[in-house]
Amino acid sequence: MKCVLNVRGMRFALLLCPLCLAGGARGQPVPDPLGEPVPEVLTPPKLIEEVPPEYPAGASGSARVVVQLDVDERGAPGNLLVLSGPQPGFDESALAAARKLRFDPARRGGQPIAVRIQYAFNFAPPAAAQPPRLEELPVNLAGRIRERGTRRKLSGIEISAAGRSAFTDREGRFELRGVPEGEPVEIVVAAPGYERFTARETIPPGQKLEVEYRLQALYSSPFEATIEGERERTEISRTTVSKEETERVPGAQGDSLKVVEDLPGVARTSPIGGGALVIRGSKPGDSVVYLDGEPIPLLYHFAALSSTFNPDLLEAIDFVPGNFSSRYGDLTGGLVEVRTRKLREEPHGYANLNLLEASALVEGAIPEVPGLSVALAGRRSYIDYILRAVLSGNTDFSLTVAPRYYDAQLRVDWRPPDNPHSFSLLALTSDDALGFVLNRPTEQDPNLSGSIDAETGFQQIRLKHEWHGDRASITTVGMYERLLLSFDVGVNNLHLLGHDTYMRNTATYDLSDAFSLAGGLDIANRRAEVSAVFRQSFLYREGEYNNQFPRPDDALVHSAPTLYTRFSPGAWVEGRIHVLPDLSLTPGVRLDLYRYGPTEPHSSWTLSPRLTARWETSEQLALKAGIGLYSEGARNGDAAYPFGNPAVVPERAWQATLGAEVRPLPGVFISAEGFYKGLYDLIVRTDAVETVGGVTRAQILDNAGIGRVFGLELLVRKELTERFFGWVAYTLSRSDRIDRPDEVRRLFDFDQTHNLTLIASYKLGRGWQIGGRLRVISGNPDTPVVGARYLANFDAYLPIYGATNSLRVPTFHQLDVRVDKTWTFEGWMLDAYLDVLNAYNHRSIEGSAYSYDFSQHAYFEGLPVVPTLGLKGSF
Repeated sequence: MKCVLNVRGMRFALLLCPLCLAGGARGQPVPDPLGEPVPEVLTPPKLIEEVPPEYPAGASGSARVVVQLDVDERGAPGNLLVLSGPQPGFDESALAAARKLRFDPARRGGQPIAVRIQYAFNFAPPAAAQPPRLEELPVNLAGRIRERGTRRKLSGIEISAAGRSAFTDREGRFELRGVPEGEPVEIVVAAPGYERFTARETIPPGQKLEVEYRLQALYSSPFEATIEGERERTEISRTTVSKEETERVPGAQGDSLKVVEDLPGVARTSPIGGGALVIRGSKPGDSVVYLDGEPIPLLYHFAALSSTFNPDLLEAIDFVPGNFSSRYGDLTGGLVEVRTRKLREEPHGYANLNLLEASALVEGAIPEVPGLSVALAGRRSYIDYILRAVLSGNTDFSLTVAPRYYDAQLRVDWRPPDNPHSFSLLALTSDDALGFVLNRPTEQDPNLSGSIDAETGFQQIRLKHEWHGDRASITTVGMYERLLLSFDVGVNNLHLLGHDTYMRNTATYDLSDAFSLAGGLDIANRRAEVSAVFRQSFLYREGEYNNQFPRPDDALVHSAPTLYTRFSPGAWVEGRIHVLPDLSLTPGVRLDLYRYGPTEPHSSWTLSPRLTARWETSEQLALKAGIGLYSEGARNGDAAYPFGNPAVVPERAWQATLGAEVRPLPGVFISAEGFYKGLYDLIVRTDAVETVGGVTRAQILDNAGIGRVFGLELLVRKELTERFFGWVAYTLSRSDRIDRPDEVRRLFDFDQTHNLTLIASYKLGRGWQIGGRLRVISGNPDTPVVGARYLANFDAYLPIYGATNSLRVPTFHQLDVRVDKTWTFEGWMLDAYLDVLNAYNHRSIEGSAYSYDFSQHAYFEGLPVVPTLGLKGSF
């Protein structure tokens, strides 16, 4: 009998032969068919335990060994004998394995008996040992890749060692398995934009080596260009610039917010005016700057030397000159949305020192509270110390409060891990002060002497909560603001202390891939205590900047401290509809209420429908259009007597835009837009009188003005690459007004027919970067003085003006140059920079000046060459 077993790849043959161990082989009786007894049945032994033979060391090939053995009544083997031919090594291994066999013994008639059998062992060479798979090997080399100098974690970077490679994750970490141990191994890190990095490491056997490598950028920059959470475009005229682009724009002196002046649609204003924003022909004050969704009252310190918010906390700046979303209300000009960045988890900071100011920032995570980060920043000018030294011997002019400014910010972010909710707190303060005394009358005006003092400042505390779900999101922002405005110019003075509260709630919901809905509520409640002594001619209005001097024959108005309030809630809803995969419509509507008080309380409301459309005809071309109504409630006391008229209603504008966007080459963006704005119910000065409560008084203001603005805008932009960025911005426009129905059309005070700005910046390598900004802009309108009359009672002359804004000052042109040199160290960077305003010293004309009797005329000039040399260290 032969049994075949298959155990661990070897075949066994069992040959059964019944034996009579005591008396040799015996024949079995043959049963008698006539009735002889049937012999008992013989049952062969069964294998119940075996140990496979070991393949002999040093052997090769296959072999078969047949062993004869006796299986006794207990199932144990004995009397082993190799029957096959001699096979050294295999025979011994087979005999050793045969001795370990165990059987259930053979049986006859149910009784155990001894039998002799043959057992075959088949040998096959063992299969070659398979090396473990790479993923099964232990991690023995791990670490993190950072950028040298900034210590920024680098993701997506490839690391190679001994034929193994891995990529860094979002935290800059990597892991390699099975790197050879006990011998030097070359590590290679190569990534676009960085120098090739190599290192030799020896990994101790059985251990894990942790390393950190820092890559040297080919073109160093201490700034991050990543924009997180960019909002879906609903405005058709939105331009977004990142912090890295803006921070080294020539002429901006390292201040990102000043780059707004270089975009299409923004008129140039004199630095003397504090850098007020004039967007698409709308007067200063018609445009608003938002910081994370809430307004900031003053964007720049005096003379527009610096912004009032630290630029290192910015992520990006969105500029929308017109046809903006329904989420924005109470403005008819344009808007700037400043978005702050997510705070860094690792320590970061900088210190900046130049000829005008010093600033610093420090930030980092609080390890004890997961997701909590804090940043603190501050800036202070020291122009006051310089001017005090320069003017110490001047007897005609003395400083009572030397010009100085400062600002500070505290930011706290809490983003709990694996949580859809996030919270942030932002506290900021800003203050400007200037005071001087004219000890001797000027040649231009013998009556002009005395002190001039000014102070402006604000403090804000903002709380923000965000929730993001799979298809919906809710953002709520609350803010308290304290505002201080104080001006003393001779006998004229104005003192305002405001306490304002704001709240904005925005909700979005994606109903489907083709339709999303957004809506919200924003509330502004302003309370200000104002006192003033002034002449009406001292309160300049648009249309009077070039033809109005304070008149000594105006009666002084004395306004005791009075509380003024302005409550303006607004509600809006907006849909985003993908009519076709490449065609989207955004209809929206906004309802605004304006309520003034508490003296002579009055209210008005406006409804503003809006619609924009965008058709992306291809990856290279998009067409866009928009139309809508916009409103703006009376500001700056225009709705409060004695500064204005409580009966005025909100100013209104309808805006239309048609344009196209083209991407002809990778990294090149072109936008061209034509626009029109119709303005009506403009608040203008009037000579009318009214009777209120039985008292006749001047009406001062009414809504008789109308206006129009139209033009073309072109932006050609080379987006930021490793070496180069820049843009060309050109605006061709006209803005004019009709102040009263019986008056002729006149130019807007800041009408600039042509406005051309060219910006380019190039990284030369080895830390050097050079850039330039060239601006060529039509001169502002000017009003001629055609004569004067003498006021004997006041010993002063009053000018006689020609047609308002009927002249222009000469064209403005200026070249600004910036040079940076960056040294990169292991954990920090040092940047030396020189930013030169008006590099070729062209003294541009800012306006007209006259002698005291207006018999002589001259232009007063703008700034000469202004170099700013500074150092900035960051880590």
